[in-house]
Amino acid sequence: MGLKMATLVEKSGVSKSTILFYVKEGLLPEPQKPKPNVHLYHDSSIAILRFIKYLQEHLHYSITEIKSIMIDNKIDFNDDSDIIVNYLIAMSGKTKEAEISDIKQRAKQFNIDKTLFEAYEKEAQKLAGLEYEMGAKLLLSQDENDKNELQKLLFDILLTLKPYIFNQATIKEHKKRVAQNAKELLS
Repeated sequence: MGLKMATLVEKSGVSKSTILFYVKEGLLPEPQKPKPNVHLYHDSSIAILRFIKYLQEHLHYSITEIKSIMIDNKIDFNDDSDIIVNYLIAMSGKTKEAEISDIKQRAKQFNIDKTLFEAYEKEAQKLAGLEYEMGAKLLLSQDENDKNELQKLLFDILLTLKPYIFNQATIKEHKKRVAQNAKELLS
């Protein structure tokens, strides 16, 4: 079953003109046109619009960047149960893989020990298990109306809160070590 424009606007919180712009730009599939002046949008359009809106509002991505993400990655917007995984796959697509490969190559040139990267992976695997268990448990306990908000929150935790906490720990450790070194130099 398809969604009429008014329903799509209401459920997504995106204006009609913006939806038409996204269709024109190829970000949203063309609607079916069973009759003149009747346009029916696929149910997955809501998830696509939420994805675009999230990337713009929270990560400040441009339309061009979003198009690139959507072209590089094949996201199944029909599968709401894996929407967080789909978002993360999109965020770490081909462009990100090339960037990571470049960083590792540059690190190798400066003889940066790969032990650091291995430690990142080991800790990330532990955290990923915990994140999955917590997220799955929470999603199972929520009714359909709250699932979308919970998915947004989990995505914010994964992409915003987690890196912030890690970066704050790095800053704190750096300041502590600098203070220790200064203290030792004065002794």
